[in-house]
Amino acid sequence: MPIYVLIAINTSKWFIRAIDKIRRAFTWKGRQQVNGGSCLVAWDKVQHPLDLGGLGILDLEIMSWALQVRWLWFVKTDPNRSWKGLNIHVHPNACALFAIALESQVGDGNNTLFWSDRWLMGCSVADVAPLVVANVPSKTRKQRTVAQDLHDQSWPADIQGGLSLIGLFEYF
Repeated sequence: MPIYVLIAINTSKWFIRAIDKIRRAFTWKGRQQVNGGSCLVAWDKVQHPLDLGGLGILDLEIMSWALQVRWLWFVKTDPNRSWKGLNIHVHPNACALFAIALESQVGDGNNTLFWSDRWLMGCSVADVAPLVVANVPSKTRKQRTVAQDLHDQSWPADIQGGLSLIGLFEYF
């Protein structure tokens, strides 16, 4: 059950520390509370994998980020699921990991976001022209696909403020 909570909510540090306090006490003494003298090994070392000398107990904060990256993957790859419309807050570290790890292949362009996905030789438009992307409404950045914006060259209409965009793609 805590796994689903870690996906759905962005847990705060105090919440993770409270759970770790209980896990630490149970690991060392089998009780709900324990003092520092009973802990045989630092908790950070205990959370290392077995092959690195730890006990393999999961770091809840990192596990939460991994589950949120998985959530982002499901949203990206399976748009027909019933939970697609849920607005789950994802930690910035999980978003950054997902953005770095994913490189889109455009295909028909219906599943690739024009402004934020990495579809331009491993880069996104946000990487190449961050000042231009800053003038695109957030809702448009999150929804507009390559197919929609390249159809009849409609992507300049997304930009607010009437910027001159001649030569945006000269880098390519």
